[in-house]
Amino acid sequence: MVAERAVDEGRTDAIWPGLRYYRFSSPIRYDKTQTLAPGIVVVLQGRKSARLGASTFSYDEMSCLVLGAETRCDGTVVEASPGQPYLAIHMDLPPELLVKTFIALADTAPAPNGGTVPNYVAPVDERVLDAFTRLLPATDHAIDRATIAPLVVEEIVVRLLRSDAASAIRDAAAIKRSAARIQKAVQLIQQHFRRPLGIAELADAAAMSPSHFAHTFREVAGLAPMHFLRNTRLDQARVLLLAGGKRPGEVAAMTGFDSAAHFTREFKRRYGAPPAQYARQLASAQPQSI
Repeated sequence: MVAERAVDEGRTDAIWPGLRYYRFSSPIRYDKTQTLAPGIVVVLQGRKSARLGASTFSYDEMSCLVLGAETRCDGTVVEASPGQPYLAIHMDLPPELLVKTFIALADTAPAPNGGTVPNYVAPVDERVLDAFTRLLPATDHAIDRATIAPLVVEEIVVRLLRSDAASAIRDAAAIKRSAARIQKAVQLIQQHFRRPLGIAELADAAAMSPSHFAHTFREVAGLAPMHFLRNTRLDQARVLLLAGGKRPGEVAAMTGFDSAAHFTREFKRRYGAPPAQYARQLASAQPQSI
């Protein structure tokens, strides 16, 4: 299923935001350091190592890497060949869904074993793998993306947070104290990302001091609040670009960026190509209706 979607070497983005596939037919080291959001990487074939901060992780077929927070990453595909290419799925874990699920599970989820760790490698849970086999075809058609895919993504997040992988995602005690207040700031960003928003206003929504809010938001959501605001704007811009009919400058103005140049720079950093080029590439790679 992934081999059919990852037809080109390197990264292939899915229509579903934050979901991408990787194919490499030979060992390769990434030339640039990436900044990765909280997410999960499932390796289906081959082997890879990744340096995340001061630690190096190795993971191979039917194992997964859970990224608990925004982190710098240098990656190397160690095992791959034309006959057996490296194949992997990488999906960002939406911070707003993490916070919502933390609140729902606060009193029921078991405490993770061994305390909080920044990242986590383990064999992929069969239930998580099954969810991915349902998610991928659910991203192929607009009606399924609107109805089925969100439920499957939520299932993946719930299963991760009920497993030992939760120790890589967050400290349960900190979540129980702060998630509900952080959720108010998350909702403010989602509703008003088109206008200027600063730390002071977001902190006020969470009833915290600005410095305490910035620290707590990262602790709960896995990335800095202004990074979440930027990513929210970029994700919405991506939706508008893929819908067609609007130029990058128009999209930039509609999603809260102060200039087209700033928008283009941030979009390329997140998605690997300038806005117009990215939209053309993804449209040509997706025969289904978007």
